[in-house]
Amino acid sequence: MNKLYFGDNLEILREIDDARVHLICTDPPFNSGRDYNAFIRDSLAQKKAFTDTWTWDTAAQDARADIERRAHTSDTYKALDECLKGYDAVLRRAVSGNKGAMRAYLAFMGPRLAEMHRVLTPTGSIYLHCDATASHYLKCVMDAIWNQANRKDNDFFRNEIVWHYQAGTAPKTAFGRKHDTIFFYRKSRNSCFHRQSKPVRNPDRYKFVDENGRKYDVNGVGKRYYLDEGQTCDDVWTYVQEKQFQQLNSQSKERLGYPTQKPRALYERMIKASSNEGDIVLDPFCGCGTTIDAAHTLKRQWMGIDLTILALDPMRQRLADRHGLQPSIDYHIEGYPTNMQEVRKLLKEGDKRKYHDFSNWAVTRLGLNPTRDVGDGGHDGAGHVTLWNPQQMKETDARILAEVKTGKPTITQVRAFCQVMTQNNAEIGIFITLEPVSAGMRQQAEEMGTFEHNVQTYPRLQFWQIDDAYFANPEIINTLVRLPAEWRLRPTQKSERHFDDRQTHFLRG
Repeated sequence: MNKLYFGDNLEILREIDDARVHLICTDPPFNSGRDYNAFIRDSLAQKKAFTDTWTWDTAAQDARADIERRAHTSDTYKALDECLKGYDAVLRRAVSGNKGAMRAYLAFMGPRLAEMHRVLTPTGSIYLHCDATASHYLKCVMDAIWNQANRKDNDFFRNEIVWHYQAGTAPKTAFGRKHDTIFFYRKSRNSCFHRQSKPVRNPDRYKFVDENGRKYDVNGVGKRYYLDEGQTCDDVWTYVQEKQFQQLNSQSKERLGYPTQKPRALYERMIKASSNEGDIVLDPFCGCGTTIDAAHTLKRQWMGIDLTILALDPMRQRLADRHGLQPSIDYHIEGYPTNMQEVRKLLKEGDKRKYHDFSNWAVTRLGLNPTRDVGDGGHDGAGHVTLWNPQQMKETDARILAEVKTGKPTITQVRAFCQVMTQNNAEIGIFITLEPVSAGMRQQAEEMGTFEHNVQTYPRLQFWQIDDAYFANPEIINTLVRLPAEWRLRPTQKSERHFDDRQTHFLRG
């Protein structure tokens, strides 16, 4: 069952059977207004994955129209449609900020929450992570969706959990913002729940010792409370009492460089409380994979969905590093190329979005950052490396560019790329293809000359044809592409190489 999906989570959720999932733990966008789009600036399809800003545009209006159409045949969508129309009356009167932002955000989240409700088993539950920006709006949407299916049982909302952390803003005109909200809903009264405990706050009051040497306290009616059983968890989870709930900092071993990454312990508590071993845990906004990491640790099956193909690369590395899992052996990946057959399947429909996603994936194999694609004569990836010259005892910066062509490459495209290399003062350019390059293209590479570093010469223009040999052994790229040692490509260190503080981006979890 363990699966990672790449694509629009709404489309993928709609392909999942009814009542298939036992637990959903997810950390969707918050409508925070933050822009993480510096990492990727090209693909329109990627924009929402890297920019947590929303606009009442054509896409939002189309989403609302789709909700209204579905309301004619679905009680869930009818409840959602009525809720959003109520918000329309309120939000149209907004007097400041982006007047359509919240309406657009709710048009995005509403149908996804409706589908999450549908795929939950009768004993299933959901934990939705959010903050004060949109939490009060989301709760009303969830109430509408969950209530329509529980008219005889209005006990579906269980908790508003407060996650209190140390890091956070300290504005001059307000109290410091140091908590997030996690909404806990269940599908029915039969939903799974296991009591969770935390360390006792005042252990000194456990003064009694039983025949087995266990310390305990006694309440007014004589009931024993044992110290080693801990204290029943309440709805405030704070780092003060449980250090593992602290926000991840730059020194944390868990940290992958995501600005929205959450501690694994947070999601382990949700999974322990509301599922059993072997159950299926779903995260439709899985980002860097905190939920699936926690689920696998606790012997649950899991399904993760993310929009951007770049999210799955560090996730795959995380699963390998933490659990020794390998794709196609221990879990399945859909929408992410693991062989040439999947590459061609990804690209065969001529979808421009999929071309951008594949280009982003290809340039990250070279350790480069995806960049704005301007078509022929542009470049899909770029990067810098500091080179050390021991003879001259100095450092120099080198720039490298990459261009991806998924169709049959032409000499005109190669020449245009060479012009871009010259315009951008790039020492090296890598022309990435799926098809072989011609003798004329190789002659063009000869004419571009070489780049010298530490008495070694490297072709300025190089070609990399992606094929099955690469997928069989990613390390082969170091022989296919010749670069200085400082830029040697290490596929086993992708998570550290691709995602650091200088290239943050919007990926949850």
